[in-house]
Amino acid sequence: MILSKDEAICLVLELSRKNEVSSPTKLNKLLARLNLHLIPIDIEFRLNKFGSFNADVTSLEESEFFTIQEYEAYGKTVKKFILKPKGRDLAETAKKKVNKILADSEFESLKREIGNLSTLPASEISNEEHKKLLVDVETKFKLEQRLNENLCNMLDLYDKIDTIPENSSTEIKLKALIEYCYQLAKYLKEVRFRDIPEEYDYDAYMFDYYFIYIIHEMTSFLQEQMIAEKKNAIKINKYYQYMINSVKKTYPFSIENKDLKEILA
Repeated sequence: MILSKDEAICLVLELSRKNEVSSPTKLNKLLARLNLHLIPIDIEFRLNKFGSFNADVTSLEESEFFTIQEYEAYGKTVKKFILKPKGRDLAETAKKKVNKILADSEFESLKREIGNLSTLPASEISNEEHKKLLVDVETKFKLEQRLNENLCNMLDLYDKIDTIPENSSTEIKLKALIEYCYQLAKYLKEVRFRDIPEEYDYDAYMFDYYFIYIIHEMTSFLQEQMIAEKKNAIKINKYYQYMINSVKKTYPFSIENKDLKEILA
């Protein structure tokens, strides 16, 4: 499950007040919020030194899904994005996808968040954004400690992976998620961060840094799910879809990387 660029934009517009977003900068900030909810979207993001995602939407052109209107604000010409009827239909398609990875309460939280943020100036969203970063900027020492902890935790889970039956697609996804995260944690610890650069390049290591945080956060959930009689299908699917689909060919540890087998060897 991955949202296309148009699906992501239309979903954000549909959840925004009056179904519009008043600037490219604000649209960028709202799209970044989908990542905070672990919704994989087919947009190339960059990571700044504060841990915030940035998508380049300045080159967007009007389409069958949304209108772009220009208006004057503070002496500058600004672009406003407004949802079209076909965009509403596409937003509904996006919602159906998102409902497979977010519980109803989680989607309602996303809806309120996007709706409230869409009423704020972009600068205020930035200020609020840094209060709830998914990636917290840490020292190299702390980063190394988290790498060690992640690998140890995932190795422990991986060693017990055969205790999980394969009676359902959810159980199969849980096993696949644990195996993928173990291999990813091993790659991050032993390859990617073998020698952490003196000047940490947040953009080049964007998803490395992101995944270190996510693996750390979901460890206790995976431990619970291994022994749970009834699996949390939606949350397992959320983690599975994000870890598998949030990166493509530009990231070394991607299932689309033709050299991935060599990395795992």
